[in-house]
Amino acid sequence: MTVFDIAWKTLRARKAAFLGSFVALLCGTAVLAASGILVESGLRTSVRPERFAGADVVVGGNQTLRIPGGDITVSEQLPERVRLDQATLQSVAGVAGVERAVGDYSFAVSVQGVGTAAYGHGWDAAVLGPFELTDGQAPASASDVVLDAAAARAAGARVGGAVRIVRNAVPAEYRVSGIATLTGGTELGRQRAVFFATDTAAGLSGHPAAYDAIGVLTENGVSAGTAADRIEKAVTGTEVVAYTGNDRSRLEFDDIGASSGLLLLVALSFGGTAALVAMFVVAGTLGLSVNQRLREFAVLRAIGSTPRQIRKLVLAEALLVSLVAGVLGCVPGVAVADLLRGLFARFGAIPDDLPLVVGPSALVTAAVLSVLTAVVAGLIAAHRPARINPVDALGEAAVERKGLPFWRVLLGLLFLGMGTLSALMPLAIHNEIGAAGTGSAALFGLVGIAFVGPLVVRVLVRTIGLPLMTLRVSGFLAVSNSAAAARRMSAAVMPLVLAIGFTVTTVYTQTTLSSASTHQVQSGLRADYVVADASSGGLAPAVVEQIRQTAGVDVTTTVTTSKAFRAVDFFEDRELAGFSVRGVTPEELSRTIDLDVVDGDIGNLRGAALAMERSEAMMLGFGIGDSVDLYLGDGARTKLELVATYKRGMGFGEMTVPQDVLTGHTTTGAPGQLLVKTRDDADRAAVGAALRALSERYPTVSVADQDGFSAGVREEADLAAWINLIGLAMILVYIAIAVVNTLVVATAGRSRELALMRLIGMTRRQVLRTLRWEALLMCTIAVVLGTVMAALPLALLGIGLLGRGYPAGSPLLFVAVVGVTVTLGVLSTMVPARLALRTRPVEAIGVRE
Repeated sequence: MTVFDIAWKTLRARKAAFLGSFVALLCGTAVLAASGILVESGLRTSVRPERFAGADVVVGGNQTLRIPGGDITVSEQLPERVRLDQATLQSVAGVAGVERAVGDYSFAVSVQGVGTAAYGHGWDAAVLGPFELTDGQAPASASDVVLDAAAARAAGARVGGAVRIVRNAVPAEYRVSGIATLTGGTELGRQRAVFFATDTAAGLSGHPAAYDAIGVLTENGVSAGTAADRIEKAVTGTEVVAYTGNDRSRLEFDDIGASSGLLLLVALSFGGTAALVAMFVVAGTLGLSVNQRLREFAVLRAIGSTPRQIRKLVLAEALLVSLVAGVLGCVPGVAVADLLRGLFARFGAIPDDLPLVVGPSALVTAAVLSVLTAVVAGLIAAHRPARINPVDALGEAAVERKGLPFWRVLLGLLFLGMGTLSALMPLAIHNEIGAAGTGSAALFGLVGIAFVGPLVVRVLVRTIGLPLMTLRVSGFLAVSNSAAAARRMSAAVMPLVLAIGFTVTTVYTQTTLSSASTHQVQSGLRADYVVADASSGGLAPAVVEQIRQTAGVDVTTTVTTSKAFRAVDFFEDRELAGFSVRGVTPEELSRTIDLDVVDGDIGNLRGAALAMERSEAMMLGFGIGDSVDLYLGDGARTKLELVATYKRGMGFGEMTVPQDVLTGHTTTGAPGQLLVKTRDDADRAAVGAALRALSERYPTVSVADQDGFSAGVREEADLAAWINLIGLAMILVYIAIAVVNTLVVATAGRSRELALMRLIGMTRRQVLRTLRWEALLMCTIAVVLGTVMAALPLALLGIGLLGRGYPAGSPLLFVAVVGVTVTLGVLSTMVPARLALRTRPVEAIGVRE
């Protein structure tokens, strides 16, 4: 008989004992599978192309920035469009098998009466649809346009009539020369298309010498894949990527790439946390299961079983349970991933039609990780019963030993120390990176407490339970039982500590980040009004000048938002760090934005200059006057001189550069905001009214005062917080399940103990009262430990981001978390206890050990 045969017989005979481990592994696999599916979707998901549906291949610039990083290549997705020049178009057109190559300009416009996002293109790119004229003719002059059928219907436009189109906030009247639909009469769904004469489109795009994409029509008999390979090999001087199939939509729809990046970022960020939490929960559950069978292992040792055989038996049991749970857990994992995708879409973080990619790799990886977690947990759990002397094992099965191995105490102190160091991060780095240390500190602290749990729990039982010792039978027994079975109590307490500490830390971290960002904007915004354009590609110079000439306006500052990257050394490897960047007109910047400058002079922000958030500069090792190498949002490399450092990076960007630095390196090509400061002697309300009156002339322009702008920033920060909380909600639900699962297993394993209490004369009511006091004592200890675990990291987060020793957020959040956790703890203890007490004591005392 093999060890797997014995393990299988054990599992069949002890279904209830292994049910807890099975549930923990099943739910853990579901969490890991959902994380993997979201990661794979972030890498591979796409939608069906619409405007490029007729192109066999679509060629774009390489949107991935890659640098050598030790033994691997480090990469980041570029947020700005990498464009292709005329020489690249000619190279693509000359590739064997290419029948025709068409350069495509794509730029945001707003069509009066059309609510869906619209984009302008040259008419020669209509063949990539392919679009067919259903009425009228192609645009023949700079004042002609062709609308797709859906846009024409929404605008109420007809051939020969006029339509108002806004580009860069400037409206213009065009004559509708034609109306077009895709071949077969199909209409566009995710966008609206406006076709200009090609030269007109080139001028409106703002980059007439560069294309956003190149559409390719292949010759008969040449497959799209073959043509794509040839193009990528033939084009030199410019790194290009040739897309086929649904991947063509990545160049057609900017939100696909952004949404894929968001899915990938969120999934990776909480995927690692999910794996750590799953390992912790599974290890605790398996350890509890093994601990309940100490007498059985002691008997096996006494009859001649070797330590190796005990380990092999435990590992075989863990392997069998994890294989079944790993396979079955993939099914709910798909459902969880789909639920998360739906929630992300509901909050507007990703498009509604963005599908998940459910491939075998994510599911297999989740199952394998589940098995490996069970095997590692099994090895840890089997260490003591396999190594201990059989006589000592029989003694420990009856009475727990009070001490802990030196290595366990040492590891506990090590993790607590790592947690303390992580908690200090917000004091040095005042942004999301520093806040990430707060969550890490909570998890490190939990692991540290788990290692020394029995010692800590025994002390707290004696301290907190002191008043219960005066409550005659039930209170005295509750404290005595808990102190004598500190290991069992510790195993039951830890999931509760995890639920309280991790949840409180996670929620208050997000509320603190949101509050810090809003506070910095409110404190640093000196402008009286903020003028913005969100639908037509930004503010044209003529619009900016018109606002500057408005009576009562003193200073204006244009603002362009982008991102930059820098290679940083992390130990012996190189990584790409991303930074939010604001491009501004530097003249009198301090009149509209107070960045709270610490070092240097913001007045020197001219030419190839850079101002940076102070903690970021310190982290990178830069001082005033140093030269900083950066990659801009489109991958272009630049070198800037650091002229100032400031504090308000969360509200106004981690880096600030002159507007000219970003010129030609953003997708829109125009600033999206204009900060307006009124003269001291001007009527502020009258200036605001004059600016709002401009919206009649410039219909896509919006005007907000300081309160309105701060409210918008707060909404954006809250949205970012909700996105993070949605991803972490899956882990929180898993923790809640782990709490119930662990406590049910722990209580069910005490059936013989409860029966013995009945046989020595205790009534059913007295037993339940004793267990109720034990449950309340257990929950009180969990609340104390969970609060302590969260208190230090959150206090340091508050000091680092808000300048005070506590986080932002309502205290009711803490009360709610504690209330739900305590309720789960008490119910998960008392319900199985009541069920166990239904069995006659004589029958229960003889259950199989």
